[in-house]
Amino acid sequence: MGSTITDVIQAGTQKTRHGFDFQHFLVAVLAIAMFILAAPLLDSTGIPVSSILSGAIGLLLQAFPFLLIGILVSSGIETFITKDFINQHFPRSAAGGMFVALFLGLCTPVCDCATVPVFARMIHKGIPLPSAVVFLCAAPIINPVVIWSTWFAFPDKPYMTLLRFIFGIIVSLIIGLSFVILPHTLSVLRPLNGAPAVRMRGMDMPASSQSQERGENSSGIGALERLKAFMQHAYHDMFQIVPYMLMGIMLASCIQVLGGSNVPGWLQNRGSIIAISFMMALAFVSSLCSSSDAVIARGFGTMFPVPAVLGFLVFGPILDIKNLLMLRALFTKRFVLRLTLTTIVVCFTAMVILAGIMRL
Repeated sequence: MGSTITDVIQAGTQKTRHGFDFQHFLVAVLAIAMFILAAPLLDSTGIPVSSILSGAIGLLLQAFPFLLIGILVSSGIETFITKDFINQHFPRSAAGGMFVALFLGLCTPVCDCATVPVFARMIHKGIPLPSAVVFLCAAPIINPVVIWSTWFAFPDKPYMTLLRFIFGIIVSLIIGLSFVILPHTLSVLRPLNGAPAVRMRGMDMPASSQSQERGENSSGIGALERLKAFMQHAYHDMFQIVPYMLMGIMLASCIQVLGGSNVPGWLQNRGSIIAISFMMALAFVSSLCSSSDAVIARGFGTMFPVPAVLGFLVFGPILDIKNLLMLRALFTKRFVLRLTLTTIVVCFTAMVILAGIMRL
């Protein structure tokens, strides 16, 4: 069994054409350092580089701790939870699996930055796609930290907290149900170097997968070997996801700085459809952490109707620029496109229905 873990670690270190190894990381750090040093010069030309960097650093400080938590949780899932355990204990019915996923999302105090790597590990371990999708969508909206932060941001409007919780559940279940009604027949994890699509850097574990398929018990693996495998998974996940997260953060910061923070006058007090569309688009480009976005959303409360603000609070944690890029790093283009379009349609429709109900 010891040789199995060694094979796993060696397999994980193989380079892939989509890989982002330590050498690339050093080059990226050097490029960023040069960019920071050149910031004052670029500012003098009228390009607000310092403001963009400040915004990016703020977003990074929000997102990275939660991303690290997600990577550690996903590595723990890969190292300590076997497919046999999931097959024996996870509900076989679609409804049961989705409600278990909701419960896991309710009990997982992480923001949207952490759910993408956990989602990928759940798929790799054999959890049904609809259930994993429900977790991906629900966890960053209904977990205790986000609920508390929403209540803190809207102390005089407790219904905003309740609506966010309820619509987070409704939207997540509908998105997950769409993958039950119209199953995604193709593999969803991104293929690397011609390997099967269920294999990916940091997740292509042929030795461990074979041992799990044979039903072997991993209890005989030594603690040190488990720790090495855990750290190796975390290492590969980090270098697989972080570059895409950084690209998303930089893009979001550029849009925030260059686009300004004031809402155009022609958008204020407009109809619900326009307002909902604008607030969902704003949530996508701003890429705020779901544990702190409610504070920002409160500032729009006097300019936009409740359904539009709620669209910001429900759509943003599920899909924004940095999450989209992280999903694209791990999953196939076809799956990411379907998930993106489904999320947009479901969230927009739900908010429009709420707007119609509130007019009654």
